[in-house]
Amino acid sequence: MTEHFSSPQWVDLVRGLLSEDMKTEMDQHLRAGCGECREAFAAWSGFATFAETETGFEPPREAVRVAKTYLAQQHVREGRQVTRHRSWGPSMLATLVFDSLQTSPAGVRAGSGYSRHLLFSAHSMAIDLHIETASKAGWFLLAGQIADSSRPDQLPRPIVMSLVQGDTEISTFTTNEFGEFQCTFDRRNDLTLLFALEGGDVALPLDALFTPSSSVKSSSTDSQRS
Repeated sequence: MTEHFSSPQWVDLVRGLLSEDMKTEMDQHLRAGCGECREAFAAWSGFATFAETETGFEPPREAVRVAKTYLAQQHVREGRQVTRHRSWGPSMLATLVFDSLQTSPAGVRAGSGYSRHLLFSAHSMAIDLHIETASKAGWFLLAGQIADSSRPDQLPRPIVMSLVQGDTEISTFTTNEFGEFQCTFDRRNDLTLLFALEGGDVALPLDALFTPSSSVKSSSTDSQRS
C-alpha cells in the first residue's frame, strides 16, 4: 500500500469502530513499517487512553473552593452583573445570637487586621460567620457554615446564596455538602447577602458585620428582590 490511512480511520480504529477486514488491513500496514502511520496510531491511541481516564478525574475540593472564591471576588471588583439563579422575594433579616466583639466600635479601618465571629439565626437555621481582612486593602474574607437545628442528624441540603448591591446581583454561589461557604467583598455601600432557606428568603446586610452588636436587631424588610 503506497497511501497512508487518514486520521479519521485511525480514530475509528482506536475506538473499535472498524470492521475486522479493515482492522486487519491497517494492522498489516503498521507491520510493514510505515513510520508516519505508526506515529499517527500512537498519537490517537494515547489520546483515547487520556479521554477514558479524564472522565474519572475530580479536582481537589479545596482547589474548586479557591477558584469559586476568586471568581466571586472578580465579579465584585469589576462590578459585573451575573445571571440570576432564582427570583428573590420579600426577605426577613437574620437575628444576631452571638458576637465575639460585644464592644466592637462602629466601622473599621481598611487594613487594620479586623477579625470577628458572629452567629445568626433564621427560621430553624443557624448561620455561623467568620470575617477577616483579606490580603487586598479594603477587602474582607467571609467564611461561614449553615446548619439546621431541627435536623442535626442530617447533612444540610445545598443552599443558594447571592451577594447583591441594591437591586444588582453581583455573584451567586451554593453551600457545599457540609453547609460551608466563603466569599470576598469590599466595603462598598448597600451590600447584602441573601440566603434561600426553606422557611423563606433571609437577608443579611454586610454592614451588620461591622456594626456594634447592640444596634443589630431582628426585623423584616418588604423590599422586593427579583
